[in-house]
Amino acid sequence: MPKLSSFYVEVTTGEHGREDIPVFAINGFNLPFDDVDGDCHPGSTLKATGNPDSFPHALHLVGPAEGSWDIQQVKITYFPQGETPYSMVFGAATLDDESSLNIWKRRPAPAFDV
Repeated sequence: MPKLSSFYVEVTTGEHGREDIPVFAINGFNLPFDDVDGDCHPGSTLKATGNPDSFPHALHLVGPAEGSWDIQQVKITYFPQGETPYSMVFGAATLDDESSLNIWKRRPAPAFDV
């Protein structure tokens, strides 16, 4: 498993937003995002970079301390150390103070026709 240098995420909020900027958790440790643009109000898109510089056994988008947060879509691009970047898209989810969204996916295996 390569070290995850950084990742770029775009989170589109649905009907119920949140006032604060979320944090991400890597391997159980909460960290703030860097280079944040936008917000998590209803219908808004948050664009942010995370710089964990760590081996990701787990990577989560953490839910709000109060209320709920409807996520319409998450687009993420991973920048593993020494490898080319790759991207994933996650669908709708609702987060609260007891939930988080797993946003760690390993690079898909190469596919080819024979």
